[in-house]
Amino acid sequence: MAAPPNLPPPDELLKRANEILEELEKGPWPSHVRELRKTRYPLHIYGVGLVARKTPWGPGAVKVEFVNTGVLSRWSRPWVPNGGEETHFRIFHTPGKFWKTDFVRQITKISRELGVGLIEIVGQTGAFVLNLTKDKAEEMVDALRSIGTDVGGSGDAIRALNACVGPALCEFALYDTLKWYAEFHKDKRVNDAIATPNFPYKFKIKFSGCPMDCARANRADLGLIGVWEGAPEVDQELLRRKIEAGEVDPKELAARCPSGAITWDGKELKIDGAKCKKSMECIRRAFPAIKPGRKRKVAVVIGGGVKGRFGPKLGWFVGYLDPEDHQKAIDLAFKLIEPWDKEAQPKYRLGDYIMQVGIENFVKKAGIELEGMPPLAKMGDEVPYAVLSKEERESYLKLVEAIKT
Repeated sequence: MAAPPNLPPPDELLKRANEILEELEKGPWPSHVRELRKTRYPLHIYGVGLVARKTPWGPGAVKVEFVNTGVLSRWSRPWVPNGGEETHFRIFHTPGKFWKTDFVRQITKISRELGVGLIEIVGQTGAFVLNLTKDKAEEMVDALRSIGTDVGGSGDAIRALNACVGPALCEFALYDTLKWYAEFHKDKRVNDAIATPNFPYKFKIKFSGCPMDCARANRADLGLIGVWEGAPEVDQELLRRKIEAGEVDPKELAARCPSGAITWDGKELKIDGAKCKKSMECIRRAFPAIKPGRKRKVAVVIGGGVKGRFGPKLGWFVGYLDPEDHQKAIDLAFKLIEPWDKEAQPKYRLGDYIMQVGIENFVKKAGIELEGMPPLAKMGDEVPYAVLSKEERESYLKLVEAIKT
């Protein structure tokens, strides 16, 4: 990457970087910069990136003996004065990120003695990241394995699984995301695919307990989202009390329903189950007067992703599983992987491959048969882009055709 234009001389660049970092430490609130200063992380490189308004990091590689995946390295760009490097492991997580106190003490000790004293657990991917020093990498791997975890989940492999906290803490959870996460990890095929890169690109599996999708399962290669059949349940008496207390506005509930499934006649609120899109907007606003229906399912979406050859997209819905069908879900993951692994070009996500061969052909190739699966001919009607609706795409296509003629 070329140096950003109009960068000041190295001494001035470092001075301005330090000024920005000092500014980020001010105030009574917690400061990430203040915490980073307690570690051996190369903070000045981060500061230089803030001045340049461009990432100061370039990709690197570090080989650790007996480790096939999970090691990530970044090297500072040539225009960064007093440059350096940063290396980290992605480590196996526990379901819902629940840690025992003893594990926290052990991992903290490993980080301080063998790493740089920095642990990251709230990143975009949901991964558990442990920063390290290269000369201690192999010793750190042995230490991690001795406390019951391991390195994995990077590169062209199944990435670290991600699940919401599910029924442990959330009243909205419609299936046991933690159990499904654990069952996936028990399967040797899953662990082998996490530990050893063999695929065209990364493959993400995420578990969200309800349509609010806290684990961002709709953006995964395989997303599993708790839903229900039909309309939400309405406790009319409790809802009436909430309305009288001013806690709920029934007209607003009806106006905010994205599918127009809610009607209010002044006395009773009704929800048309055939129209309900499971947005949970009404449930969030009126819970527990409005709750999810009792017949629970796990919706399966495939091919989502933020980055890819064809741009960001949400997953295609391909059917439902029962809340106890975790083994069927594991088998489904490898049905999806098989044709993609055999035929996809390098660095094509599952969704890119589906775009290339067509959703109908892919479903046939993978042998997908699920309850509630939409008709194949209908699946191809709507490409689930995250940024443009079907109407917007058609408008742009018409504009392009008009320009061409």
